Amino acid sequence: MKRVQQGFTLIELMIVVAIIGILAAIALPAYQDYAKAKVSEIVLAASSARTCVSEIAQSSSSTSFSSCASTKVTQYVTGVGSTDTSGVITTGGSVSGTTISVTLTPSPSLSATARDIQTWTCTGTPTSLMPGSCRG
Repeated sequence: MKRVQQGFTLIELMIVVAIIGILAAIALPAYQDYAKAKVSEIVLAASSARTCVSEIAQSSSSTSFSSCASTKVTQYVTGVGSTDTSGVITTGGSVSGTTISVTLTPSPSLSATARDIQTWTCTGTPTSLMPGSCRG
């Protein structure tokens, strides 16, 4: 009688699991110290303030964006603020002992007559750790 093989043997499956485990053990520590991913959290923290500034600019004649400031503190973010009447948002934090500073500027600048935000310009320091959208 001929036996037809049906699927993989237990040994073959154990070898595949061992290989995946070895690859994961090598790859995961390499990404745990990926500073650019941590800086992205600081940039993303400003997105709620960016939405707030856009809504105030479009729906009211007020030029006070102080309500858009956030004291939300995370492991990497120390705070988000919008302190002036032009809608500029500043956020900052610390990654691996390096102080990070990010500024989002609405374009065109907000004024009493021009209240339409078309784009946001992102700048930050140090530029080597900034995501591509924030390199000036």
